Amino acid sequence: MRTSFVGLVAAVYLAGCGGGDEGTAAGAFDPGLPSAGGVDPGTPPAPAATPDDGATPDPNAEAGNEGMDPDLGLAPTEPAPTTPETSTPELPAGILFGNGRIVDGNCTLVCADASTDPDAAGVTDGWGYESGRSCLVPESQRALESALCDIPELAPVPELPPEIPIGVVPRPEGNLSTGFFVSDGRLFDRLGNDFVMRGINHPVAWFQNDALAWMDEIATTDANSVRIVWETTRGAPDIVRASIERAVELGMVPMVEMHDVTGSPDVTGPARMAQYYVDEMRDILLDFEPYLLINIANEWGDFQTQDADWVQAYQQAIVVLRDAGINHTLVIDASNYAQKGSVIVAEGARLLEADPQHNVLFSTHMYQDYENPQRILDVLRGAQAASLPIIVGEFGFQHGTRNGQPIPVPYTVMIDEAARLGLGYLAWSWTGNNEEVGYLDLSETGTATQLTGWGDDIVNGQNGIRATSQPASIFSAP
Repeated sequence: MRTSFVGLVAAVYLAGCGGGDEGTAAGAFDPGLPSAGGVDPGTPPAPAATPDDGATPDPNAEAGNEGMDPDLGLAPTEPAPTTPETSTPELPAGILFGNGRIVDGNCTLVCADASTDPDAAGVTDGWGYESGRSCLVPESQRALESALCDIPELAPVPELPPEIPIGVVPRPEGNLSTGFFVSDGRLFDRLGNDFVMRGINHPVAWFQNDALAWMDEIATTDANSVRIVWETTRGAPDIVRASIERAVELGMVPMVEMHDVTGSPDVTGPARMAQYYVDEMRDILLDFEPYLLINIANEWGDFQTQDADWVQAYQQAIVVLRDAGINHTLVIDASNYAQKGSVIVAEGARLLEADPQHNVLFSTHMYQDYENPQRILDVLRGAQAASLPIIVGEFGFQHGTRNGQPIPVPYTVMIDEAARLGLGYLAWSWTGNNEEVGYLDLSETGTATQLTGWGDDIVNGQNGIRATSQPASIFSAP
């Protein structure tokens, strides 16, 4: 990535100075959430069962990492012997990058030195920032008192990328769609050409006609896809039809999603969203089938959701949609607010098989549970190795807090790996986030001429949208 914004991540934004709230219209609904939450930063205030209101404690509230899937976590070594308070333990020689200390049950990087603490705001708290993630200052009290553990270096990048099909791929037998389909772990448009999403999340549900006007601005970034946020409580979905139609006119592949059950543990949630599609949007879906992807339910499942429940919930949703003659590619978010990408690697094949058309695209959202760069690589490479089609449906450069400081997300690792593997990503989000997560606005006011630092980096940076986006072949077909 270009160094200008990476520097901001390490300095200005770690000081809590990230802006971008200007895009919130007066009187408009603020799609924000508490900064320590583990949920989608565009989620409105949730019903009583969600972590935001205290009914279910959010495991990421302070440490930011406890919600991680332990299967991809790093096992700690044996605890260090107890040291009397009167003595000061010494760090063993040779603690460099790649080694850590156990903090709140997680292996945390130890900084090479204390140069990044204090931060840009002058706060000295024992936490620094190196290699795209937070780290403990070597001589800080917490570092000295915590047991040693090892953080391995990132796995080496394979010399050759996986083979990405060029030319027409035949539609699999039994696939009834007139639009997109998946085959051998990849997404193809209706002409059988490989399609890699380079897109932006767009809060249509909360800004309606204003959001429709912003669709033209998003198109000027060279985005080849747009994820359209919708909720069942926002009235008749006429604005969804208009948004899909405008995206297609602008040469962007639309993907519509239902936001109502974000973080809900209710196993019937995805099926209820599927039923809404059938009851309220069936004509819209069928009219735009050659162009449209259907993201069944945004971020269903909380941090206690079991893998078996995730499989069951989406098996039910698939049945609802397929029985109603909805043949589109179905996009299924990972569990745990979509951050548990390992469930896709471990259980995704069961859902792909459960769909009689085998036309499922999986999506993970990369926020603070991906603070460890290796986790990003494990999920993307794991899905690719298992021939499971996957995208990063949302991501940000930071999210949540630890000790009052934002938790950085090493998104550059993700976009570089997505470019290497030919995998899709869609950044969160165009504009309108509230003050607490306004730093995730890509545009300050909804126009492409006023991008934020984060937005400029995603649009214009190395392996960003302009550099890697290719339009779907369906828009150039005669």
